[in-house]
Amino acid sequence: MTFGDRVRSNRIKNNMSQKQLANILNVTPQTISKWENDLSEPGFQIITEMTNIFEISHDELFVGSTEVLYKGVIYTAKKDARLKKYYDFFIGFSSFLALAILFTTSYIFTLEVLTWHFKLGAVLISLLLIAAVFVTSLWRNKYNEASIDLIDIYKDRLEFRDDGLTLYGNKIKKIKIAHYNAINGINIYKDTGYLMIITTDNQRIEVRDIAELNDLRHVISKMKNIEKMEENQ
Repeated sequence: MTFGDRVRSNRIKNNMSQKQLANILNVTPQTISKWENDLSEPGFQIITEMTNIFEISHDELFVGSTEVLYKGVIYTAKKDARLKKYYDFFIGFSSFLALAILFTTSYIFTLEVLTWHFKLGAVLISLLLIAAVFVTSLWRNKYNEASIDLIDIYKDRLEFRDDGLTLYGNKIKKIKIAHYNAINGINIYKDTGYLMIITTDNQRIEVRDIAELNDLRHVISKMKNIEKMEENQ
């Protein structure tokens, strides 16, 4: 058993939820989830508090051997709330730029000095900006409609909150977890991206704008019956 397994085991033996333990330790349930999935470890003071709560010694917490079968949620993937302002900014800026170019284009069409190549280029740039605004608006609407909690992950399945869909590990043909290249390129967020799944019956499931993508990848890699996962950095 890992340290995280022992934390989970003792929590369950004491009939405590992650939220209840988090309240006692003055941390978030997400922090408890990270400890239990060995994504991080608490400091010595909190470890001491846990030994008092569980009424065990430090040795028992680090080398204990009792394992309790856990069938609950081991991790919840969340929407990156920081992206909203970037969606709004990009749409506003691109819309302003597209309108400015359109007005400029309508003016330069009256000028005989400029060649048709220049005029055509201005029109194409305007159309590309309008297309970018349209696509980004679709992404933003989907983002706004999505719940904060996107996916509940169990040992053997994924449960998608918004779709009400449950997908077991043995039904997954391929998983791709990827960062947004554009965002990484300008170094805004290094751990935001999307999850794409192809099922054994060739159904495609995609969830966008996921926060803490590396944590999600780590947790999914520990699920049962998950054999093929692409990792795009």
